[in-house]
Amino acid sequence: MPDNAERRLNKILDALGDNAEDIAHLLEYGGWRGQPHDVNSCPVALYLRTVVTDVTDASVSSEQAKVHTADGSDIAVNLNPAVAGFVLAFDLGVYPGLVATATDDNGDVIDELDR
Repeated sequence: MPDNAERRLNKILDALGDNAEDIAHLLEYGGWRGQPHDVNSCPVALYLRTVVTDVTDASVSSEQAKVHTADGSDIAVNLNPAVAGFVLAFDLGVYPGLVATATDDNGDVIDELDR
């Protein structure tokens, strides 16, 4: 049986929306943009770091969300189908409006040749 922290994390993920499209709209409206294929900068991971006050780090794959809390706890839960579907679609490029533009220290856009 999941403990309270796992239940809480599941409820927060459930609140994102009932399907990938709703989740994408919420994340875009809230300004959570990230990088595809990067568990640490997935928009859902950035959302978790922002909205859950005691989370100091988060990573989200297409199967699981993991958070590290201020008290040193590590919590991992399997994603519900809606969030998993969003992550897969985001990684495939379905939501280009949610991709953050990488910039250097001067604010200049970094393209693939500069990496």
